[in-house]
Amino acid sequence: MAEPMGRRFWTVWVSSSASYLAEGLIFGALPVLAASLTLDARLIAVTDALHQTGWLLLGLVSGVAADVLPRLRIMWVANAVRAVTAGTFAALVAGGHASLLLVYALGFLLGLAAPFFDNASASILPELVPASQFQQANSLTQVAMAVAGNLLGPVVGTVLFVVWPAAPFGLAALAYAAGTAITIWLSRRGPAPVPVDGRAAPLKLLAEGLSYLAKHRVLRTLAGAVAIVNLVTSGAIAVAVLYVLYELHLPRSTYGLVMASFAVGAIGGGLLTVRLTRRLGERTSVLVALVAFGVSMVVLGAVRQVVVSVSAMVLMGFFSMVWNITVNSYRQRVVPLALLGRVTSVFRMVAFITMPLGALLAGLGTHAIGLPWTYILGGFLLFATAAWAVSPLRSMSNEPRDEAAEN
Repeated sequence: MAEPMGRRFWTVWVSSSASYLAEGLIFGALPVLAASLTLDARLIAVTDALHQTGWLLLGLVSGVAADVLPRLRIMWVANAVRAVTAGTFAALVAGGHASLLLVYALGFLLGLAAPFFDNASASILPELVPASQFQQANSLTQVAMAVAGNLLGPVVGTVLFVVWPAAPFGLAALAYAAGTAITIWLSRRGPAPVPVDGRAAPLKLLAEGLSYLAKHRVLRTLAGAVAIVNLVTSGAIAVAVLYVLYELHLPRSTYGLVMASFAVGAIGGGLLTVRLTRRLGERTSVLVALVAFGVSMVVLGAVRQVVVSVSAMVLMGFFSMVWNITVNSYRQRVVPLALLGRVTSVFRMVAFITMPLGALLAGLGTHAIGLPWTYILGGFLLFATAAWAVSPLRSMSNEPRDEAAEN
């Protein structure tokens, strides 16, 4: 029987769940708002691209911060910034000032805060639970992200937008504020330790993280593979509102429901990943996930029928969870705690640097060759990535002691 999680883990889990709900509300409402202002795929894709530029600008800085400053403090400050930003945006939309420029500004500002919260929350888990519980803890965290961020948030955000455009953004501000309050309460009762000497030169601290990832063959391969995955999937998401409206011929109010099918698969993946990796092994699990991503993209592009498309998104959601839980747990096991924030930030920088490019390429591709072919070509790129990753991942093991020996 699995050991019970402690109070500190569950408190962080509740706080993070509130943040994921806020992100989901905005994820569901913002593309619909953009589509109500323009139908140009290139302009809509810019919204997602700007959101991802936060990682390009501050991803590495946030990793150093996660190893130098208390991680709980970073989490609540990032959420406080996002609460104020979303609340201000809601007020402007309510006042009738919605515009593409305002949509771009929201995506960009939220994107600047996201790396700080994401790196701190990913790095704090080893402070909350022992290594034997990493997969269980990551599963619970990823399920919360799927339910709040990918299921409830987008559905509620889309529906609320139809009722009153400002509502989902105002509710997101409240959810961010709730996450802020909970994390402040916890940080005052047991502040997280500072793992490294903050007086060291920031560039030296960052170089240590870069060096660790560069020398670790499995981690650098996983980072390269997920960079391609994110290139393709971020592009698919950037123009997904057009896919729902003009390929599936569904009304705007169903956008959140269709996107929530991804979350349904993710919830299943969150519940079954631990069993799957025990049966198949971590290496086989991540390779199967890469192939499943490719299959999903090809099916979405080739068969534009509601039931089939929703099934493809469920499949993608399931294996995205398999990937995230397996890779996160592996990284948390093999990387020393004092380096985890920096290695995580470098890993995610490599992984996320392609996301703005993917969004822009999808917009250009949709404009030039059509949305279906853009999806199909992305799927074949993922098949090639899976084939490339087979050899470098041979040393990936399910046994923590074997993984530690790599270092």
